[in-house]
Amino acid sequence: MLEAGLGHRQCAGVVALTNDNEVNLKIAITSKLLNPHVTVICRADSHDIEDNMASFGTDYIIDPFDTFAKYLSTALQTPGLYLLQRWLTEKPGTLLPDPVYPPTHGHWIVGGYGRFGKAVFNRLKKEEISITVMEAMPEKTGEPKQGVVRGRGTEEDTLTEADIEHAVGIVAGTDNDANNLSIVMTARAMTNKLFVIARQNYRENDALFRAVDADMVMHPSAIVAGKIRVLLATPMLYEFMSLAAYQEEDWACALVSRIAGLVDNRVPVIQEIVVDQDRHCAIHDALERGRVVQLGDIMRSPGDRDRSLRCIALLRISRNSRELLPEADTELLPGDRLLFCGTRRAFSTMEWTLCHTATLEYILTGEDRPRSWIWRKFQERKKR
Repeated sequence: MLEAGLGHRQCAGVVALTNDNEVNLKIAITSKLLNPHVTVICRADSHDIEDNMASFGTDYIIDPFDTFAKYLSTALQTPGLYLLQRWLTEKPGTLLPDPVYPPTHGHWIVGGYGRFGKAVFNRLKKEEISITVMEAMPEKTGEPKQGVVRGRGTEEDTLTEADIEHAVGIVAGTDNDANNLSIVMTARAMTNKLFVIARQNYRENDALFRAVDADMVMHPSAIVAGKIRVLLATPMLYEFMSLAAYQEEDWACALVSRIAGLVDNRVPVIQEIVVDQDRHCAIHDALERGRVVQLGDIMRSPGDRDRSLRCIALLRISRNSRELLPEADTELLPGDRLLFCGTRRAFSTMEWTLCHTATLEYILTGEDRPRSWIWRKFQERKKR
């Protein structure tokens, strides 16, 4: 770890992603003992290991199975919030995911009672949903108090015993991709009214899981990679989603509608803006001189101040306060941190306003629209 640069003053963080919980734990302990101020992100799928990591001050612990189970719980309780979460965390530019509506009433079947099966079972139980578990080796995995139907779930007999006839949802959650695909196909042959959740263990089986067309797919590595991407690239988005979890479903649905009208059926770009001297000197200097700059001002087009950029302000962190969906008339302060979603073009244009004094002056006053050679070249480059 030291040879890799753990003790260097520019070491910003350590990410432990091996498939071995003990190895990840040792990395977390070593990192925090030798450099207590470094940010440590670890993957773990054992609650005992997670508790041990937490005791050493690990900053973020990602359990892909518990994470997906929480996603499922959100989709059951507040599907609008789940959709918002997906729209903001998927890869920018890809097609917007469709909403999903897992049935909240009726009988569910969970295939496999390993780490993933237990996590999903516990979440469904909290929703007071009727569940039957299918498990081929309960002596190895354990079983819930209600018992299990013994079998892999790839056979009609096992599914019949699990009451597939009256089921509204099925979870194919074993650690074997072939078995999970077989569970889904066999279940669908017996009834066509199922909400399907499939666990995909290996990336090379992408085409097969796309073909099976499950309503939700759980890929452990993809979940871990997605959370780490958000934590490292846009940490404010992680905070935004934590705060959004306490909002009403109507709030989430209204924001989803605003985003849908903004980005032309594509996942929006997420952008963090810090009002500081190093990165955005024009607005920082204006604020230091006592000029009033409102949030809505920097969301104007520098080519036509009467036209708004295609973006939405999601979060403002100012000193010790946090504000979801701040209003356009919010007055900015030096050091403010702002989180936006919108189009890539909107943010490249906004950067121009934040960094060029003449452009900012036009935005604020409407006088002396920038017509410099540099501005014309900037506009030409955007059109290419």
